[in-house]
Formats: sequence, C-alpha cells, structure tokens
Amino acid sequence: MLTAIAFASKLLLYTAALGSIGLALHDALGISRRSRLAAMCAIALILGALLRLLLTNAQMGGGLSDAFSLAHFNWAVAALGPAVLAWTSGAALLLIALSARRAWIGFAAAVAIAAGFGLTGHTPGLQAPGAAPFLVMLHVLIAGFWMMAPLTLWPHRAMGDDDVLRRTRVFSRYAVFVVPVLFASGLVLLWTLTGGPDGVVNSAYGRLLVLKLVFASVILGLGALNKLHVTGKLETEPVTGRRWLSASLLADTILFLLIIVIIAMATTFTGPPESGD
Repeated sequence: MLTAIAFASKLLLYTAALGSIGLALHDALGISRRSRLAAMCAIALILGALLRLLLTNAQMGGGLSDAFSLAHFNWAVAALGPAVLAWTSGAALLLIALSARRAWIGFAAAVAIAAGFGLTGHTPGLQAPGAAPFLVMLHVLIAGFWMMAPLTLWPHRAMGDDDVLRRTRVFSRYAVFVVPVLFASGLVLLWTLTGGPDGVVNSAYGRLLVLKLVFASVILGLGALNKLHVTGKLETEPVTGRRWLSASLLADTILFLLIIVIIAMATTFTGPPESGD
C-alpha cells in the first residue's frame, strides 16, 4: 500500500514539476503564456513535494502511520529536505513571476525546480557523483521545456493561423539546440547510473531507462517531421498543417505521459544495479 501511494505521489510530483518548468520557460521565452495552468502546477508541486517528504518519513518508519512521526523525521529531512526546499522555492518563484511578469524570475523558478532533482534520487548516492547531479538538473530543465510543447503549441480553434505558426517556429528555434543536449545528458546518466552495458541490459532499472529513451526518440522523430514538413504546411496550407500538427502533438502527449510513468516506476519499484536491483 505504501509503495503504491509513493508511486502515485511521484507521478504527481514529476508531472507538476515538469509542467511548472515548461510553462515557466515557455512564458519567459515568449512562446505562450498560460498563467492559470502554471499557477495550478506550482501549487500542485508544493503539495507533491510536501507529500513526498511525509511519505519518505513513513517509509523510514515502516508504515503510513509513521508519516507524521518525529522519530525518523530528521532522517527524512536530511534525505529529501534540500530537494523539497528547491521545489517549493521554485514553485513560489513561479507564482511571483506570473504576477510580476518578469522573465528572469520565471527562468530562476525553472532552474530551482530542476535543481531539486539533482539534490535527491540516485545520483547523489553514487560513490563519486561528479557532475551527475548537474546533468540531472540540466536534463530535467530541458525535459520540462520539451514536454510542454503539446500544450502550448496545440492549434485550438481560438488561435489564429499566424499565432500557430509563430509559436511553432519559436519553439523549434530553441528545441533544435537543447533537445540534443537532453539526449546526450540522458545517455551519460544512463551509463553512469547503471555502470555500463551489463547494468543497462541485465537490470530492470536499465531496461526501463532504455524504454524511456526509445519513446523519446519517437518523439524526436515526430519533432523532426514537424520542422521539415508540418511547419511548411502551416504556412502554405494552414488547415492541413493544423491537422498534421494536432495529430503529432497528440502522439507526443501520449508518449510523454508514458515516459513520466516509466520514470516513476524506475524510481519506485527498482533502482540502479549498485543498489541491489
């Protein structure tokens, strides 16, 4: 029961964090502004972070009844406290950015939230973490930017053809540079956390991360299709282009949700080979 609740809490935390990061960056970069949804993500992130702290305390105590116990709370704070502080601070900065309309505050919010994932999880537990926590932060930061594309680029009826084309072009302008960094950092982290090819192939953790990489590669292919074909259609045949874009973004949405589920499974039900997978 506790494990199932921990899994659900990670789904909430990861979704809210990536949503907050992506919406903050899309707003700051002038792609799209979704203030109400961004505020909802920020509040959900605060709740998710606090819930993770309570569940960590429960896991250390051995059951849900220990969630509010003080017996192990110092250990829970030591393990997750810095990350919770980063997540909640980032969420608060995002709320400030939405009201103050300051792009630099939005960037700071996104970086703070992403930094929280470098402060917890499997990388800080490595014998020699090196740059791994920083790579996690960078990986999550770019992932949030990428995963919000289906939401901010969706060509809903109220959006004019010119705005659809503008958003697609602006997003692509940044994505073409940062998405390769996302893949490179993911490969380095996969190798580092699994210890090499044997760990990738022979551990459930490694296989889950490979599956995540496969899904991300499919999304990358769809992104290339959008850039090479759909963007041109949006310019010359807006109706057809919008139809193609909607289909592509729907597929992206499904794959992104599957990736979040895979990450939650990898961090809840298994772990790197070194941790005894």
